[in-house]
Amino acid sequence: MINYNIFLIGMMGSGKTTVGKKLSKKLKMNFVDTDYQIESIMSMSISQIFNEFGENRFRAMESSYFIEKSKENGIVFSTGGGIINNKNNRACLLNNGISFFLDTSIEILVKRIENCTKRPLLEKSLNLKKDMLKIWNQRKHYYINCASHIIKTDVYNSDLIVNKITKIINENH
Repeated sequence: MINYNIFLIGMMGSGKTTVGKKLSKKLKMNFVDTDYQIESIMSMSISQIFNEFGENRFRAMESSYFIEKSKENGIVFSTGGGIINNKNNRACLLNNGISFFLDTSIEILVKRIENCTKRPLLEKSLNLKKDMLKIWNQRKHYYINCASHIIKTDVYNSDLIVNKITKIINENH
């Protein structure tokens, strides 16, 4: 059994949840989707939490949950896209496991989320690509700095990404 955590980080729509579920099954590890867990705890969608409490309150909830849960071992985490905005979360990513940045182009991200209604930062977007680029430019250095490994995902399906991550883990850890 793997006695450390695996963190999947990246932009919304990069495939963290899909890859995380498959990876956790393959490695026989527990799986945690931080967004889903917060929705479950609050009995509200992320959009409802944003609308009722604001982004700052959501980020505080996200951080508290993530920091506590990351003290455990043997978990594959699918993190929210903004988890890296908080310095304490970045410290957890760097110190409590191995982080894989699922690096996906803006063009692919836009295609994946253009019809999704569960992205509160983009709900009012009039130009999805422009707004995604703005978020990407604010976050990219954090993703890169927090990543143990960077996986370019544009040309791979989730099964191939899981195989790439598994190979890296088997070779290096």
